[in-house]
Amino acid sequence: MKYLVQIETLNGEKQERNFKNYREALCCGTDYVRLKFSKVIHKGEVINEFKF
Repeated sequence: MKYLVQIETLNGEKQERNFKNYREALCCGTDYVRLKFSKVIHKGEVINEFKF
């Protein structure tokens, strides 16, 4: 696990997804059509946080 993405969908459902590279994690975390909140985490540190 290199990058962890914590997301909250528009329905309020919370999920965590693992990605091998930053680009894939960022694509998942910035899907504003389906999400209202997301965090991209690497080595325990929050790299990006998005609120839509």
